[in-house]
Amino acid sequence: MALESNKFPSIDSHTVKKFAQFVNDLGTYATQRKQRQLVMICGEQTWAIELLGQTLALETCLWLGQGMDSVGVPMSKTSSVLGREYKSLVFNAYSGFNPDAFGQCVGTLAGGGLCFIIAPPLSAWADYDDPDYLRYLASPAQQGQNNNYFITRLIGLIEQDQRCVVVDQRFELPPIPSGAKLTDEITNLFAEQEQAVTQIIKTVTGHRRRPLVITADRGRGKSSALGIAAAQLLKSKLTDITVTAPKGAALESLFKHAMLSLDGAMLDKYVLHWQGKTIRFLPPDELVQQLPDCELLLVDEAAAIPTPMLTQLAKHYSRIVFSTTVHGYEGTGRGFALRFLKTLTTLSPDWRACELVQPIRWAGDDPLEQLSNAMLGLDAKAVNLNSSLGVIQPNQLSLVELSQRQLLDDSALLAQVFGLLVLAHYQTKPSDFRQLLDAPQLTVFAALNDNKVVAVALVLQEGQLNERLCQEIAQGKRRLRGHLLPQSLLAQVGLAGAGNKRYARIMRIAVHPQLQQGGIGLALERFIVGWAQQQGLDYIGASFGATASLTQFWLTCGYTPLRVGLTKDQASGTHSLLVLKSLRQQGVESDFIVCARSMFAGALRYSLASDFSALEPNLVMLLLNSLPAVGELNVVEESNVANYIQSDRPLEQIDYLLEKLIWQQPQRLTNLDDRQRQVVIRKVLQRHDWSQLAMNLDFTGKKQVKAQLKQTISEMFGRHKDDGK
Repeated sequence: MALESNKFPSIDSHTVKKFAQFVNDLGTYATQRKQRQLVMICGEQTWAIELLGQTLALETCLWLGQGMDSVGVPMSKTSSVLGREYKSLVFNAYSGFNPDAFGQCVGTLAGGGLCFIIAPPLSAWADYDDPDYLRYLASPAQQGQNNNYFITRLIGLIEQDQRCVVVDQRFELPPIPSGAKLTDEITNLFAEQEQAVTQIIKTVTGHRRRPLVITADRGRGKSSALGIAAAQLLKSKLTDITVTAPKGAALESLFKHAMLSLDGAMLDKYVLHWQGKTIRFLPPDELVQQLPDCELLLVDEAAAIPTPMLTQLAKHYSRIVFSTTVHGYEGTGRGFALRFLKTLTTLSPDWRACELVQPIRWAGDDPLEQLSNAMLGLDAKAVNLNSSLGVIQPNQLSLVELSQRQLLDDSALLAQVFGLLVLAHYQTKPSDFRQLLDAPQLTVFAALNDNKVVAVALVLQEGQLNERLCQEIAQGKRRLRGHLLPQSLLAQVGLAGAGNKRYARIMRIAVHPQLQQGGIGLALERFIVGWAQQQGLDYIGASFGATASLTQFWLTCGYTPLRVGLTKDQASGTHSLLVLKSLRQQGVESDFIVCARSMFAGALRYSLASDFSALEPNLVMLLLNSLPAVGELNVVEESNVANYIQSDRPLEQIDYLLEKLIWQQPQRLTNLDDRQRQVVIRKVLQRHDWSQLAMNLDFTGKKQVKAQLKQTISEMFGRHKDDGK
């Protein structure tokens, strides 16, 4: 990332001295108010780098992107600096304006700090070939096909913000802003944090099943409060605290503040050791799978963790703290509230709330916080629907196609669209905001009611790959950005003709949480299908983190499951599921899909007891019922099953026959209650251990599980075996 020093033009000492004085005066102004200031350095990259390189104290500066000599953290490595604090920040937009990187690093700047963005002159910035565009293109050859709307919007916000300082190469330095200093009216910036620490401790010392929910914007001391409270609890009586978050790197502040309070504590790979006691981090997927014993569970950045996982944790742990960011670069507090808090109220009616409003690391009304939130779409909000609105019928909707230019020109519409995407999904990042505005081949669809966006979908066109590229992808020699459907069908499913087909991939579809289960999503999907047919496309599909409820939606829409991804997403704990539907013959499966469906049935059956042993049983049931049935049992095999049901014969002698029987008649699973279904699928198809089943399903032991399984198999197949064949 570094440039050689001799490539930089020399800047005379008078200019450097003049700029250094300007930066010092501006820093004094910001420090007196404990506010952070954005400074645009607009001009040639080499000039800007040398100017800042000779002015700033680099040892206390975070520099992102290209810099002098060894200075400069790559945009892709910003997660490594989370939890740290810097006095100044340099963001080199010539290295690519990565919205996620900017959103992350802004939170590391201390109050009174200056944030410098190196960029082309504002009048020319939108025409710059930003390297970050490559993330949204299948190949570098496509550069130029993207929009420049994200940067265009950025420029407008910067020009409108009177508190943003712009320095260009003409070097006409603007005057230092004026205003009152920070007064002592805020007598204790840490009062709210201290209350939060007290509430966290009360989660342990008070009644069980009264979880605490902490909400705060960044810079309010939320994570440090968790660390301080955890340390105090270890000093008192606790010995084992578990912490989970989407990424361990985001917990640096928590561990840092815990270690400051625990003399002699050691941190090793996200496990803090102190006098035989521990604070340990576990990723959400591992935590949900293992459910280890702990005296207190802290869930940080809960908005970025799927609701089903949070629900499972809330059910299992009696002393738990959920902490979430209101305007985070992953997830939002409002979406978390709508998706999860209703469930938490059912599970634990006496849950407690704690909100941190007052910033600790910078003062209120921080110019950088407000401007950066606007720049990255973090302040976008979905419409606030009237609670008495009731059910909206599909015929009350206006279904429309929106251009990216429309979103740029209509800030209110853009806020509603992106706000809904954030609200409805647990992981929506600033890079998704840029993709919404700039990505080529992207079409936006919306369902409107009374001019309010109540549902939105993002669709990408994919496919039509040349023959040579198809061969390289099929052989594992090439991987493109994007084109997920044709590449998966070529490389993972092995369909030789998949590359030259034309696809519409529904990459996101979201319905306002207050209006879900009312047919709005189905109506929007049908509208998209009609559009795709008008475009002359061959197939429409999607790939998503597979849960039973999401899979049921796509099955209801007529899609066929064709592949489950082998690896799980760490944050959601789900495998991806690829579904496809033909656009040529509605209601009729093409030979293409029939072939892929048959191969998927064999692959799923083979892997259910290994790679897919953790798939939720209700999802397995849906997949089995969407796939072709296997051959029937012969007379001898049926006799063996009957003998198992009527005698003390162990399962292990005929389990392969029960597996075949369930694959032959999967519809019988739908008649079972949830516990019965779990026992049958977990044991017979996924081959879980008896002891593991007993523990996970709250049986008294292996004997009770075995009795439950035999009784359930008897209800399924013991009488009227021929029904449903």
